[in-house]
Amino acid sequence: MRLAGTATAIALWACAATPALASAPDGGAFVAAFAQACVPQRMSYPGTVDQAKSVGWSDAATGAHRELDAVLSAADSETTEMAKDGWTFERASLSRVIAGRTHYLVVTRVHAPQIITLIGCYLYDFDASEEIDPQPVSELIGNPIARTIEDKGLVQYTWGPNVEALPRTLDTNLSFIADDSPHKATTGFSGLVLKFETSEP
Repeated sequence: MRLAGTATAIALWACAATPALASAPDGGAFVAAFAQACVPQRMSYPGTVDQAKSVGWSDAATGAHRELDAVLSAADSETTEMAKDGWTFERASLSRVIAGRTHYLVVTRVHAPQIITLIGCYLYDFDASEEIDPQPVSELIGNPIARTIEDKGLVQYTWGPNVEALPRTLDTNLSFIADDSPHKATTGFSGLVLKFETSEP
């Protein structure tokens, strides 16, 4: 079983910050944008893409962010190996200006035959220079924070599933990676990301 590989492959579908543009994020606008784009159609890949476009997101142009291309290329290398076992993958990369600067939304569908199909939604503020208050995410998910990790410029909060408020949705993660963090070399990006995956019916 390659569920761990699923998480790795999906996590790689991201892009990175441009340090020269880094600034403090607008946490309220960030979480609201995630809720608006990712929650309503979270059980459907095309539904989530359509929902995002209906609220102002548009397809990200090829080469829009140099680190986006590099990290997506790394993810594609990972999924090529998994495809040998019959796994299939879909991905859409979108962009939108939020609170004055460009953010990116990545929507994914990973299908592992006879195991699971996951719809992922990931919102990135690659230019964020600091973390945001996690409370708006707690309010969105309807759960308290289950786990917090702080390590060498990485701050990550995890919320467990809320089966009543968001059925079929798994853990929700909010992470901030500083531009000088050693974790940037592992993840391929710095900045802010809010994400969850939902099991497709």
